Amino acid sequence: MSWRAPAVFSVSLLLAACGDAGGSTQGGTSDGDGTSGDAGGATTDPSSGAASETSEVSDAGGSGSAPTTTGDGTGTSSSSGTTGEDGFGPGPWDQGVYIPAEPQKDGDPALGYEALLTKGYVSCGVPWGLWPLVKPFIGGWADRPPLPGRTGKNAEVPYHWNVHNKNGADIVSQNCLQCHAGSFDGQLIVGLGTADFDFTDDISQMFANVWIPDIPIPGLEEFTRFLNRTKALGPATVMHTVGTNPAEIIAVTLVAHRDRHTLEWYDELQYPLPEMVVASDPPPWWRAKKKHALFYNGMARGDHRGTMMLASALCTDSVAEAEQIDGYFHHIQAFIRSVQAPKYPLAIDAALASEGESLFLANCAGCHGTYAADDAQDTYPNLLFPLDVVGTDPVVATAGTEYAPYLVDWYNESWYGQITRMEPGEPFPGYMAPPLDGVWATGPFLHNGSVPTIELVLDSTKRPKYWKRVDYDSTHFDEDALGWPFVELPYGQIGAPEDERKFIYDTTFIAHANSGHTFGDHLTPEQRRAVLEYLKTL
Repeated sequence: MSWRAPAVFSVSLLLAACGDAGGSTQGGTSDGDGTSGDAGGATTDPSSGAASETSEVSDAGGSGSAPTTTGDGTGTSSSSGTTGEDGFGPGPWDQGVYIPAEPQKDGDPALGYEALLTKGYVSCGVPWGLWPLVKPFIGGWADRPPLPGRTGKNAEVPYHWNVHNKNGADIVSQNCLQCHAGSFDGQLIVGLGTADFDFTDDISQMFANVWIPDIPIPGLEEFTRFLNRTKALGPATVMHTVGTNPAEIIAVTLVAHRDRHTLEWYDELQYPLPEMVVASDPPPWWRAKKKHALFYNGMARGDHRGTMMLASALCTDSVAEAEQIDGYFHHIQAFIRSVQAPKYPLAIDAALASEGESLFLANCAGCHGTYAADDAQDTYPNLLFPLDVVGTDPVVATAGTEYAPYLVDWYNESWYGQITRMEPGEPFPGYMAPPLDGVWATGPFLHNGSVPTIELVLDSTKRPKYWKRVDYDSTHFDEDALGWPFVELPYGQIGAPEDERKFIYDTTFIAHANSGHTFGDHLTPEQRRAVLEYLKTL
């Protein structure tokens, strides 16, 4: 079984990685929510994996997969590199290409969890002495509660910020949990993508209102660096809709301001940025153990920690500093690989779920894998699918080959590229069918969060063009459709009342389409209901 750790959120500056493996048993308890971030009852036992809290959920959705990889991320595939595994008839899985496993540096998950919540991998930030003055100005960026179990000054800051010492000064910096901790049914879940955070405001404008006293303050130079970075990131990372994540453009912007060889930062852009808002839905960390390639498009190959470090490199301005962070980051990666999916906390119709399992094996497992009571018996095929097969919004898949290939070159020639390769076109631009452990908790769905429920993932004909969540309370969950309650609207963001606009998911925007994944359209309503019931057991 994978090691479990307490619930905690992920840094808003961390590029959404992938997730890990979890069991596939019925019942049990769960975590995370997606509302105000009330961490009141969060547990901190590193063996529990969840914290009683309110937060949100993240993504997934798809149809079948042919099992080739075992639950620990190892396994075999057909020598041709495609599927067609024994036990699966013809299906879309036959058009997927297998991505082979590559060695990952070993680490200690317990040390990784400690580093995740105490280290300064986002090295710049707010001096401790200024934190009480700054916090009221940045609203939702700092209004989450502390995480129970943390000690010292870290017990006094929101769970998605760390207090660490740099050059003798205590600095408050963001950590990975702003994007990678969410809540379900009032429980905070470490590693669940955050789906309730509001990235529709420009953080640089919030910091512009901060008054800095004209007195010597230890660490003030780190605050100056932090402010300069928010000025670069802020305008470029404003999203259309609450809950969508700017992970893609954050990573691209961090690269576009740096020298590829020295990592030196320049306030002026060194490379042009794509002019679009790209929505992302942070995937759960418990997928990471199973996946041979990270990100929705499977472009991160090799040891996964290189891209993970880059994602948090807000102020990593030299190779020497990157190497210092790398001295412990393999432990953080080991923790991420150890995170388990939560168990569904609500009622499950066992007989209906059993019917759904047969349908899942026939229609879905060829792409998404098989699931057993013992995690070690799970299988996952690690298949990459061409865009014309999966049919979902193509922007993320083609970003590295069409919109900004020069930034892929930057990465591969940089220090980070020596650890993890970026190969967005190998063998073609496309998307990987994700593992479905804990998929019920990861809404909204598809890589851009464009589909509110799994029921609609399995029926593309009924997906709303415009919709918004009813609320952001993680205890309000649609147990039948498997997703957050939503309202379909007759209008999009254009023409909507100003106070409603940012809550509307508008699928007409570029990179926000809800098309594709039509693999469940042929199911009858009764069959779809059974599959949904089975997914609760994963």
